[in-house]
Order: sequence, then structure tokens, then C-alpha cells
Amino acid sequence: MNIITTEQNTVRQLQRLATQRQLYATAKTIFSLQLFLSGPVAVMTVFLGVASPSLKGYIALWGLVIALLDIMWLNPWQKRLRDSAARVQELFDCDVFSLPWNDLKAGKRPDPELVKEQSDKYAKWASKMPPLTNWYSTEIVDLPLHWGRIACQRSNCWWDSKQRRRYAFTVISGVAVMFFAVLCIAMRNGLTVEDFILTVVAPLAPVLMLGIRQYTEHNDAAARLDKLKEHAEKLWNDALAGMDESSMTSASRVLQDEILESRRRSPLVFDAIFKRLRHGYEDQMNFATAELAAEARQKLRSA
Repeated sequence: MNIITTEQNTVRQLQRLATQRQLYATAKTIFSLQLFLSGPVAVMTVFLGVASPSLKGYIALWGLVIALLDIMWLNPWQKRLRDSAARVQELFDCDVFSLPWNDLKAGKRPDPELVKEQSDKYAKWASKMPPLTNWYSTEIVDLPLHWGRIACQRSNCWWDSKQRRRYAFTVISGVAVMFFAVLCIAMRNGLTVEDFILTVVAPLAPVLMLGIRQYTEHNDAAARLDKLKEHAEKLWNDALAGMDESSMTSASRVLQDEILESRRRSPLVFDAIFKRLRHGYEDQMNFATAELAAEARQKLRSA
């Protein structure tokens, strides 16, 4: 029996999970502001430009200001919050998996004050979100730690990759529909090429850039996670072939470093998408983990 299924549900670890959720929630609020300025507001300026052509210069300038605001302030702010959330989740994983903290890769451990501050904030709206208990599947409860750890790391990569591919498709579909709808309206009003660029393309440029960037970043993140999942599966097969505990632990530490890096670099997924996909994905993840656990038990019995 390992400590994963018990340690993950202690008050200390649940506070850390609450902290990373709160940090991600703040980052998502900033991203929502980006979407609002780049989406609905931009579309309103397009209609304003069609109705009042004399404002097309100001409308083009608005699109440029939003693009600069995104690059110079909003996006860097998001990245700092994502990095903090990733390091807090790394702290959770290190304790739950009994892995040492890697100062070289993760940097300074998150301050306890940060955990207290952010987990208290999360407690005020936690009832709106799925529970934090049993973060990793309980199917590995009776496996040795070095086996259960790899199974959890694999499921972590699978889950994240799956939701990101679904999210990327949703994002690019929404951007395409919005752009072509506005294009049709512009054509119906007989805009010239110059007017189309100034009153349609320029104000919509931020949301187009944001949508394409989101699509690309989520697909890139999913591709990285697929490779990490494949690596976890190779480790699992090596374990079945007889890899010793020390080697499995060292390999898991290296894999965990890459999981941390992926979390830092990966874009955000809105809670509405997460909650909608969670139940189905959780059932699939638990089924796959149960299959791995059955393999491990059979191997351990024969050994």
C-alpha cells in the first residue's frame, strides 16, 4: 500500500490544490478581460465603423492599442500566475509522490503565506467547483509507491492532453464563425478593400491573434503531453520487465520535471469546459488506471 491515496486528501495537500485553483482562476479572469476587449468590444467597433466610416481611423487605433495591451501587460501577468500555480501543484505532487523538490528546475518553493492567502480565497467559492479530494485515482491504493506514482503521472498527462485538444477545436471554431459572420455583414454593406481592412480586419486583429495563439498553444501543449504519456508508458513497460525501484523513482523524478515545465507553458482552460468534460474523462482515466493496476498486481504476484 502506498501513501498517494491518503496523503492527497490531507488538509495540507487540499490547501495546496485550492491554492493552484485560485491562482488559475485569477489568471482566467485576466484572460476573460482579454477576450472581452478582443471579442465583443471589437465586434461592436466593427459595426460602429460600418455605420460611421469617418471613425475608421480611431477604430483601427483601438485594435492596435488592445494588441499592445495584450502583449505588454495582460499576457505576462497571466504567465506569472500560471508559473505560481504550477509550482504549487509541483509541491503537492512532490509530497504525494514522495519525490524530492528539484530547486534547479522548479526554483524556490512557494511561500506558506501564499498557500494560506489563496486557499482562503478559494474557500469562498469552492462549492461551485468539483471537489478536490481523490485528485489521483484510488485504483492504485494497493500498489507499491514506485508503481502507483508512474500510473498517476501517466493519467495526469492523458487527462490534460485530452481536454486541450477538445478546447483547441472549440476555440478555433468560434473564431472562424465570428470572423465569417462579420465578413458577410461587411460584404452586404459594400465595403471597399480599404474600409474592410480599417473597419473589420484591424479591430478584429486582436481576437484573431488571440484565437490562433490559443489554438496553436493548446495543440502544442497536447503534443508535449502525448510524448510525456508515451514516456510514462515506456517506464511502465520497463517496470513490468523488471526495472528496480531506485531506477523507477529516478525516472519518475525526471518525468515530473517535464510535467512541471508543461504546466508552466500551457495556456488556460476555462472552468466551464473542465466541468463539462470532467465526469466522462474521470471515468475513462479510472478505467485505464485500473487496467494498469491489474497488470502490476499480476506482475508482482508472479515475482
